Amino acid sequence: MIQSNNNWEEKELGADLGYGELLKILWRRRFWFLGVFAGVITLNTLISLQKPSIYMSSMQLLVEPNYQGNTDSQEEFSDYGVEIDYATQINLMRSSGLLKRAVTKLQAQYPDMTIEELRRSLDIYQLIEGKTETKIIEADYVGNSPTLTKEVLEKIKAVYLEYNLEQQEKRLQDGLSFINNQIPEARQDLIQTESSITELRNRYNLIDPEQEAAVISDRLGNIKQQRESLKAEYQDINGRYLNLQQQLGTSDNNLTTSTRLTQSERYQNLLNELQTVELELAQQRARFTEKNPIIQDLLAQRYSKQGLLRKEIIKVLGAVPPQLNLDLESLQKQGQLGESETDVLETLTQLKAQLKGIEEKELSLAQTEQSLSKQLNEFPKIIAEYNSLVQEAEVKRNTLQRLLEAKQEFGIEIDRGGFNWQIVEPPSDGVLISPNIQRDLLLGIVVASVLGGFAAFVREASDNRVFDRKQIEQQVSLPVLGTIPREPLEKNNNHFLAQLPLSPSKSLRDILGWQPFQESVDIIYENLQLLNSYSAIKSLTVTSAIAQEGKSTLICGLAASIARRQQKVLIIDANLRSPRLHQEFELINRDGLSDWLAGGNKIPTIHSIPLLGETIDLIVAGSQTADPVKLLSNSRFPELIRNLEQHYDLVLVDTPPILGTVDAIKTASYCSGVVIVSRLDTVKIAEFTEATNLMTKFNLLGVVVNDSKEVRKERRQQFLLSQISNMN
Repeated sequence: MIQSNNNWEEKELGADLGYGELLKILWRRRFWFLGVFAGVITLNTLISLQKPSIYMSSMQLLVEPNYQGNTDSQEEFSDYGVEIDYATQINLMRSSGLLKRAVTKLQAQYPDMTIEELRRSLDIYQLIEGKTETKIIEADYVGNSPTLTKEVLEKIKAVYLEYNLEQQEKRLQDGLSFINNQIPEARQDLIQTESSITELRNRYNLIDPEQEAAVISDRLGNIKQQRESLKAEYQDINGRYLNLQQQLGTSDNNLTTSTRLTQSERYQNLLNELQTVELELAQQRARFTEKNPIIQDLLAQRYSKQGLLRKEIIKVLGAVPPQLNLDLESLQKQGQLGESETDVLETLTQLKAQLKGIEEKELSLAQTEQSLSKQLNEFPKIIAEYNSLVQEAEVKRNTLQRLLEAKQEFGIEIDRGGFNWQIVEPPSDGVLISPNIQRDLLLGIVVASVLGGFAAFVREASDNRVFDRKQIEQQVSLPVLGTIPREPLEKNNNHFLAQLPLSPSKSLRDILGWQPFQESVDIIYENLQLLNSYSAIKSLTVTSAIAQEGKSTLICGLAASIARRQQKVLIIDANLRSPRLHQEFELINRDGLSDWLAGGNKIPTIHSIPLLGETIDLIVAGSQTADPVKLLSNSRFPELIRNLEQHYDLVLVDTPPILGTVDAIKTASYCSGVVIVSRLDTVKIAEFTEATNLMTKFNLLGVVVNDSKEVRKERRQQFLLSQISNMN
């Protein structure tokens, strides 16, 4: 259960209170507002008529020394605590020392005058024109005599002028003394800053860091361009080198080996001798066997020549390459190159030398680029420090220059003696300011309005009833299915959807036939149809938080709206505690729901009722019982609703209020949907919230707002517009 909370902030200020909402509250509590308003106005009028007569005199002074503002330097180095701060100036004018002088002058004519009385009646303030603060200070004095007020201001004026004449020399001398004290310090600060700039230049060996950084940046850019050019040149030469190497069909190591062996004369002679031995050995093998001494001798010569070649290879190359064989064919291939091969080899050697030169140059440029980049990365800090010192030196140089100029200007002003306050408006005759009936009445109206509004809002905060649809929407996250208008006020002031019995002047059929009511109910049913498109709703419990909220009449209106659409609808009066529908439709309350639940016929009697040209069906509540909860808990009730759902488009069930009984909860558990009716100005927020919380465990579809003045106003406006349109 949600506890009731009458706190105004939670009830109203938590919502978005616009002007419309505030006006609604004031109109609703208008009697509280008017009562407090009238009482305050009456009391204020009586007090105003009994006030004694009070007079006020005024004067205006231009509080500014003549020398102030003549030049920028004087304005900067003058006594700003007195000359520029008007709050301080006003406090000075109200000081005891000056007021004591005025009292001394006044005591000859007014011996009872004291400093406290003078300060209490004197008001000094800076004059403001529009939104601009002027340099004029106004002094007002109030008293019980017009002559007294003027005389007091005359004496005060004389005291102010005397005081400022006394102070002129002192203020100027103080300003000059301040400047003289500041000049040596400013000069020393400038010298220190310039020394710091010189030390920074010597430390990094530079004149202007920004220019040096620009030069290094240009050099760095040139080096990067050179490296890009070298990279392109290297790729071109390397491509030519690889193509020639591919044409020669050997690796770089084999080319080096062949070149060095070809250039060795002894290696070539031994290779020729080995070739001669091989030719002779081939000829003799054709004639002799391998064991012949001649063959053996030639084999020995070949072995000897191979040994000599091996030694020569080691001598030339330092070792025998692993890819080199000592047979004649391999030795000839590796150690004897043709003329064309020799040319290619020389070209390859040149290209390789060029590649090596480019690599060395690239390495040198990379090292230079790295060094310059490192230097360039240090320059932002150097530049920032340098610029800061230069700016600081410029500021201190300008400060020193202004101090020297101000010293000269103050000296001139001291010689001129130019300082004085000017009286803009002299003291005037006292004017009657109280009692001011018109002003007091206007002030009383304002205070009465505030207090009346406060009383209205306090009364509103203590009233926890629901007054408009917006409050309902704020309390629950449920859709408002529709709003029923309030019946136009008549002598009997009957509510539109009041719980039965209805007034003699308004029968149920009259209400159901009223056009605004029909249109509102049609909108509610259309919204239910939209909800029905998402989940099938065949039976609907219509209930309310408390009694007298209009649920029974709403059920009849919904039934009539459904019947007008040529759909079958049935009403079940499940309000076994206080049944009323049978009286309105002039039926006998027997063979109804309670009789059947107590063990009666197979099905309760269904009455067909003509209503607004259509027919609806009704099951009356039946005989009254001492234990309605027991009957509603009977398992036959949900079976009855399921059976009726098969034969009707919608079954509407009327129940007692939710709070105080469990009848509505029992009935809601049997139906596929629940709708709560809430009457404005009747149900309390706590009651409405508690009722919705109890029904959230079921399929609570939404809320119908009853007795709305807003809907009635909208209908009235539409009617007037239609009448005007017809007249045109």
